[in-house]
Amino acid sequence: MREPLDKAALALPSILERMIGDASIYDSSGESGAKTLLIERENGYYLKITPQGALLHTEQMHRYFHGKGLASRVAFYASDERDYLLVEATPGTDGTDPVWLAQPDKLAEVFGESLKMLHQQEYSDCPRQNRMAELLAHVKTTEYNQWGLDRVSPYVGTLNASQAPQILARDGHLLRNDALLHGDYCLPNIMLREFRFTGFIDLGEGGVGDRHYDLIWGLWTLSYNLKSDAYGRRFLDAYGSDLIDDERLRLCALLAAMD
Repeated sequence: MREPLDKAALALPSILERMIGDASIYDSSGESGAKTLLIERENGYYLKITPQGALLHTEQMHRYFHGKGLASRVAFYASDERDYLLVEATPGTDGTDPVWLAQPDKLAEVFGESLKMLHQQEYSDCPRQNRMAELLAHVKTTEYNQWGLDRVSPYVGTLNASQAPQILARDGHLLRNDALLHGDYCLPNIMLREFRFTGFIDLGEGGVGDRHYDLIWGLWTLSYNLKSDAYGRRFLDAYGSDLIDDERLRLCALLAAMD
């Protein structure tokens, strides 16, 4: 059984201390690098703590997704010496729950349907409009992960990570900003209850961009979390195979392979 954290040792801002009150706090940090705390108050809250400025895009996109009914409510955000983002807990459990992983065909289908629903959202007022330009600009200073490309090779072919900058410089103009993206569309970032979508989490990479960027991350996470390439086609069929452009998928695989 987990032990609650010592609130005094956390040195939280006084406004957060008042909001939390006598609720128990537990460490719930994942792999993102942010310190994440579970606060057992009402239906639950999560508090992320990072260096100053690191949660600005997360806060913006979380509020935007909440306005569309796709994410929980932001209860508090402050950026001083550190960033603090407090959000209400989303009902359900994330897509890596053993209950969902035990039924991979059904999980892949729900995962594809949820992404299609996201990409059908209107996005003209999104606060982050051109994610493809941001990602392409990052190419000039990045390193590539060949392992990441190899994991999606069944869907995009064999690609050499060392050639990625040249390929993107030549063909990057083919990418579009044609959908509202999650930006890190992986199984840990979608919440489900009874195999029904309840919300998205970890939205700091979100914005308007090429739909294939979310699709390639979806293929990658199914392969990684299910330890098999057998479920990618079911995911793509649930999303809509007629909406997929193979060349844009290949280009987004190069972008997704950036460290």
